[in-house]
Amino acid sequence: GGRGPGGCEPVSGGSTCSSPTAAVSPRSLRETHYCAVCSDLASGYHYGVWSCEGCKAFFKRSIQGKTNYICPATNQCTIDKNRRKSCQACRLRKCHEVGMVRDACRRDRRGGGGALRGPAGAAARNPAQNPPNHKRSCSETDSATGRPSPAPAAASPEAPECKRNPSEPPAVNQMLTSLMEAEPPKVLSLQESKQPFSEASLMNVLTNLADRELVHMIAWAKKIPGFMDINLEDQVQLLESCWLEVLMVGLIWRSMTHPGKLVFAADLVLERS
Repeated sequence: GGRGPGGCEPVSGGSTCSSPTAAVSPRSLRETHYCAVCSDLASGYHYGVWSCEGCKAFFKRSIQGKTNYICPATNQCTIDKNRRKSCQACRLRKCHEVGMVRDACRRDRRGGGGALRGPAGAAARNPAQNPPNHKRSCSETDSATGRPSPAPAAASPEAPECKRNPSEPPAVNQMLTSLMEAEPPKVLSLQESKQPFSEASLMNVLTNLADRELVHMIAWAKKIPGFMDINLEDQVQLLESCWLEVLMVGLIWRSMTHPGKLVFAADLVLERS
């Protein structure tokens, strides 16, 4: 059995660190909700997700004013409680990523049904993130900036193009297309310091990285064919029980072409020793 997230466990040649999210018991997750955008305490269920008053008001202004925000950096700004006002473009992009939608406001006023279980359950409630017949190209466009979104997180530098085998049955091709389109964007550590990591600073970087990957994981799960068709409680249970395994598979996949290294992100590669 593993320790709760936020701690490290020894493995062959190193250690694994997990997000502090799961250190919270299932009971406390049901009692306290956090904003899916900035992780501040949520004031309620707004526009399809649990969110704070600040992000609720920001999203309302953005969709009513039809603003066209532009990120001054690389469209990868960290959006949290302290930095949510630093980049409007990335804040709006994250609002869309976690599932905030204009049409959900009326449904929210009528009540969203039963209690949600944890941040994953809160985001999983919004089916609008998985439109049934919405097809996208291999290169998606960022909703806030109009620029191409980053490449899929699990893709290697030599990732194949989105090609289908014409000899395969249509259903197989459609499934492959859906899975490829569901791939989340790359998540960077965004560390500016070039100084060697201390144990504490490395833990902070890894947990912050894992928290942002979890947001993308929720959106990814909702795009997997059939996921939104299963019972809501089962959706939540699946996300709560396997998020760590999904993160580890991603780490293994990124590290396969880098012998002796652990590729946590494109800008965070550590020696296994």
